Amino acid sequence: MATMASSREIGSARQFFFDDQIIETLDNTRPRLNPAVKLADNPVIKRDKPWEGSDMRLAWIFFDHQLGKFRMRYSSGEFRIDGRDEKGELIVRGEGDLPEEKRIVCEAFSDDGVNWVKPELGLVEFRGSKANNILPESALYYYMIQDLREPDPAKRFKAQVREGTYDGNGMTYSTFYSPDGYQWTPYEHNPIIDTGDQHGRWGPSVFLGWDPIRETYAVHMENNYHMHSPTHHRRSIGRAESPDMIHWSEPETIVVVDHLDYPDTEFYHLPVARYEGWHIGSLWVFSTTNTTIEPHFVFSRDGLDYDRTYREPIIRRGDHGDFDSVVVYSQEPIVHDGELLYFYTGANWRSPSQLLELGDRATAGIGLARLPLDGFVSLEGARDDFSVVTTRTFKFTGTALFLNMRAALQQWGAEACEVKVEILDGRHAPLKGFAFADADTLSTTHINQPVSWGGKTDVSSLEGRPVRLRIHFRNAKLYAFQFR
Repeated sequence: MATMASSREIGSARQFFFDDQIIETLDNTRPRLNPAVKLADNPVIKRDKPWEGSDMRLAWIFFDHQLGKFRMRYSSGEFRIDGRDEKGELIVRGEGDLPEEKRIVCEAFSDDGVNWVKPELGLVEFRGSKANNILPESALYYYMIQDLREPDPAKRFKAQVREGTYDGNGMTYSTFYSPDGYQWTPYEHNPIIDTGDQHGRWGPSVFLGWDPIRETYAVHMENNYHMHSPTHHRRSIGRAESPDMIHWSEPETIVVVDHLDYPDTEFYHLPVARYEGWHIGSLWVFSTTNTTIEPHFVFSRDGLDYDRTYREPIIRRGDHGDFDSVVVYSQEPIVHDGELLYFYTGANWRSPSQLLELGDRATAGIGLARLPLDGFVSLEGARDDFSVVTTRTFKFTGTALFLNMRAALQQWGAEACEVKVEILDGRHAPLKGFAFADADTLSTTHINQPVSWGGKTDVSSLEGRPVRLRIHFRNAKLYAFQFR
């Protein structure tokens, strides 16, 4: 005799409406991706110093808990076309291939992520003065992480340095440690990765740091041997793991193009944040025909199987003439002060042909886009009739229920926002005292709106019992709910 599956145990974890596993039915509503809203005054870092070029790109950003500030490192320089090679292809200069064209790396600080200060670091001389924010080459800036779980303060920051090219034979990665991100000590047994004579093994990579969900360090990389795979010529995303950031597993491909993608689709990068028990990613979708890159919202519980339901950009490219009109290279979101902050590099060119056409109008800058907490995806309420979402059966831990919701702006002829929550048993029958008639109306925007029935919020009598929620709403957006 078959046994019934036990109810889902959600404890006090936040539940999102992009999660099909928590939703049973939707009536008069559907999920909607909410693109992050760009800062009106983008780029967030202004080109206002004589040592800064027209091409400014984000290298590394995080919130330094010891300083209580955001720290950003960005590269700056100029790209230009320098004729054609023997095959007739355009030659692009500006990535440090010539000493006189070497890009500089600078540092900036911010209390809120919006207003930035470029300090006088006094580390590098520029035109006879060290009164600038330029970093020396010894202060490594790429493939860096801040490791908050590292017990040794001398290894608070970790960096990986790649030698060799994607197109050549052989590539190595070496590890360096630092207490402050300025002074670095090499790992005594470098290199940590040596591809030998393999051709283009790891493509562009993003070291994710410690993954508390899988309890391991992780890295995402282009996993098609950077276009040199004998079988898979389109860029895909791979993942490797390590217990110590020294010994790495062989990469496993985790995100590939499928039949719903356009034929010219490739995947360039996958920065990921760990957020409320989920891996929240910004998948860089590369349209090779149109030569555009934009980040799509993807999510995963286990860090291996990513859901790509919402095949839209979480940050949209700008209009023609904007600095971010062609590519948006987004980082993972950072939670700060009740918001999700997406920092990104935007550029108005990606191909040598575009660079040639634009000439000195070619540019790249660092932008910021923002979402409210949990704001990735919402259920949209109708204007007049109620929309309804019913969850699957679950068991919770806590004494009160909270809803992350946003009231719609008032429209001509539309009624006010109205949200009412029922609690049901496993057979969809309202529980006594928690029915629609008992539910108090919720009508204001709040990240943690207490849900009540007859003025009472206590649900402790239902803790540990199999229950469902049925939420009726109109003129509202629903993001998430949580018992605690």
